[in-house]
Amino acid sequence: MTNRDPAFDNYVLKIHAVLERLDYYRLLGVAPDATVGDVKKAFLSITTRFHPDRNRNADKAVQKAIYDIFKRLNEAYRVLCDAEKRKLYDADLKMGTVRFRTDVRMSMIPKTPEDTIRSKEARQFYLSALKSLETNNIMQADLHIRMAAGREPNNEAIKALIATINDAKQAKK
Repeated sequence: MTNRDPAFDNYVLKIHAVLERLDYYRLLGVAPDATVGDVKKAFLSITTRFHPDRNRNADKAVQKAIYDIFKRLNEAYRVLCDAEKRKLYDADLKMGTVRFRTDVRMSMIPKTPEDTIRSKEARQFYLSALKSLETNNIMQADLHIRMAAGREPNNEAIKALIATINDAKQAKK
């Protein structure tokens, strides 16, 4: 077991104690007008020290603090590197909200129906079904969507496309 720096462990615990009050800019140590490049550079620099894998030999309280800080650093990075999320975050920050709101996070995903499909194979079959439907190859579309449904039978996007394909089959008769 390697020796730990007690000053760093105390620093970690101090940051953890105020984590809920730190906005993303302060957490990453960048100015509000920082470029995406500045954010990435700061993120990489900080996460090198705060990565949970580099701190496995810390005591449990420090490990938990590091894990929480690391999660928040990733959250800050994702928000500040995305122009749309950053704009929303900055507006909320002016009103005193230091974290990107969960309701906003959830409203931003999924953007397309196929984003709701978790299985890679189901997503590929779904997209193939869409492409076949666009070229009016109804039978091929039907085959692909059934393959997608076999992998994710309760997915609403897949069910909706099944209904669309069934309607196209009926219209063709």
